[in-house]
Amino acid sequence: MIKPGLKIGILLTLIVVLPSLFFSAYEISNLNKNEVVIDSIYSSQLESILFSVNQYSDDVVNGWANQLDKGKYGLEKEMELLVTKNYAIDAFYLIDSVKQILLPKEKITADSISKLSHQLENALANNKGSIERLQQYIKSGYQKIGVLDFEMKGKSLFAFARAVDTLSVETVFLLVDTQKFIRENLGPKIQGIAQDQFFISVIDKKLNTEIYSNVPYDDVEKNIQQRREIWLFPDFDLGIQMKGNTIEDLVRERTKTNIIMLIVMDLILLLGAWFVYRNIRQQMKLTQLKSDFVSNVSHEIRTPLALINMYSETLEMGRLSSEEKKQEYYRVINTEANRLSNMVNNILNFSKMESGKREYHFKESDLNQNMLTIFENYRQHLYKKGFEINFKACADLPLIIIDKEAVSEALINLIDNAVKYSGDTKRIDIVCDKNSDFAFIQVIDFGIGIATKDQPLIFDKFYRVTSGDLANKVKGSGIGLSIVKHIMEAHKGQITVESSKEKGTCFTMSFPLQ
Repeated sequence: MIKPGLKIGILLTLIVVLPSLFFSAYEISNLNKNEVVIDSIYSSQLESILFSVNQYSDDVVNGWANQLDKGKYGLEKEMELLVTKNYAIDAFYLIDSVKQILLPKEKITADSISKLSHQLENALANNKGSIERLQQYIKSGYQKIGVLDFEMKGKSLFAFARAVDTLSVETVFLLVDTQKFIRENLGPKIQGIAQDQFFISVIDKKLNTEIYSNVPYDDVEKNIQQRREIWLFPDFDLGIQMKGNTIEDLVRERTKTNIIMLIVMDLILLLGAWFVYRNIRQQMKLTQLKSDFVSNVSHEIRTPLALINMYSETLEMGRLSSEEKKQEYYRVINTEANRLSNMVNNILNFSKMESGKREYHFKESDLNQNMLTIFENYRQHLYKKGFEINFKACADLPLIIIDKEAVSEALINLIDNAVKYSGDTKRIDIVCDKNSDFAFIQVIDFGIGIATKDQPLIFDKFYRVTSGDLANKVKGSGIGLSIVKHIMEAHKGQITVESSKEKGTCFTMSFPLQ
């Protein structure tokens, strides 16, 4: 059968803990999906920026081609103007079926022209297929700019075909300084797009170095992840990164924050569930202890009442002829009445303490004399039960401020406790003593002792030690030591216990001298 406390724990887990954990797992999975979606959107935005830069570079070269086609000064003059005005163009080279024209940017020696012409002719031979395709495009009414393989370091060779008339086609080649083109033509566009939001760089793929950026190279630390090839310059990449935190960083930080918040929320729910479970369990335990308390008190009250009732009926019916026997019955009735009175007083005092209504009357008292009075009152009674009881006073104990009745009640509870758990060794020692700060009373028995695990709990209300054969047989209410603790706290003192199993127990009540 499942215990009620375990049932409550299972219900709390099912109602509070599991739903929150499932919700957290669902939210974390959604956060990961959202991160992927946002990262995809971010990548698409960066792609569009890189595309616009690429498109612009393509438009620049197409603009050159259109200027040659539609220029009003003729092809050669337009070529000369383009070479002069565009810092990045090193030379134009024109070839058709009847002529070849090489127009370099500056006047160069015949040897240099010869060398350049030779390199261009090699490029024509190596890119013959590409050039033929460009010519086919123009015959179909579509002009396309092509990038040719060219082995001159730092230079790029572009080609496009143009129709001279319906029958003839000529091919124009533009020799461009790559880095000059990037700085002169792409630089302003990159600056305009980037503004204060992005780092945009041009990266040499072979060397993996940045050759141009909208921000000086060493001013900031960059970690460019988005890179795309420049259409016109296959050996170079365009790279882009947001300034400050990137979208990936922001998404990662947001995801991390949300996960931490979910974990904290789960921990709070778990702690809350544990706290509720702990309180419910304590209340159930307290309820059980109260039930046991009522049962034990009822049993304890029933015993003296039964004896008083039986002995008084016997006396009333005149069945005893011996005067000595009558006196014995009177003593039993008196003892049991006192016992019953003590139990009722304990319950009433405990009730007052619980409601905060118990009053204490503090006066200067001689602790030795008070303890001696209680010792004398109980000595004969305990001797008859077979107990050896000893009292040791403190020679130079000063007067201290106490509530005599409350302290007497506390001592009687400790003596009663010692009697119950004495076992075979029926001996009780009461000692008064002092040190520099406290006057104290010790009640020592040599009985069954208290287990270490039980010692922190014995001053809790309704708690009773039930381990051991004798402890199981002893009846009690479980409020005696709780009353002692309350009385000592009211005196700004303390009650402590030292005990070993089967070796006895020593309770010490300490009263401050000041």
